[in-house]
Amino acid sequence: MQRNKNLIRNIGIVLLNIFMLVSLVFVLILKNDYGYNLYWVITPFLMVLVLMVIARWSVRGLNVDKEESRVIQRSFDDSTTLSTVFFGVVYLIIQGAEWVKQSITHNQYIIIGFFIVMVVYEVFTYLAIYVAKRDTARLLEKTYNKKK
Repeated sequence: MQRNKNLIRNIGIVLLNIFMLVSLVFVLILKNDYGYNLYWVITPFLMVLVLMVIARWSVRGLNVDKEESRVIQRSFDDSTTLSTVFFGVVYLIIQGAEWVKQSITHNQYIIIGFFIVMVVYEVFTYLAIYVAKRDTARLLEKTYNKKK
């Protein structure tokens, strides 16, 4: 059951990234409202799915060693929290600016800049997961090889 949820979540992230890229092409080439609306609607859904991935990994704390496992968990939590807050603040600033001045979300430079921020956010998240997995594997190897 858990495996199916993870598979659905991963497929959703891939599909939303593809839709985001397609909407970026619509915005840059066709400059129609469909592309703009698709872009700004997909963004929060993609953020929620990435947050679900972070939540799944943050509850998998390793309790083999009181000190090192807490350091690994703390490092993962801090890096993902900072990147998520930065991404969310940038999104909210853009939406707030849209509320004040209409058509700012139709600006191509804003859209390209936000696309870059989104890509960096996803890379940061998956890099944090990779580092946490690597450090956890090292800790497990050190802990269980010491006992033999």
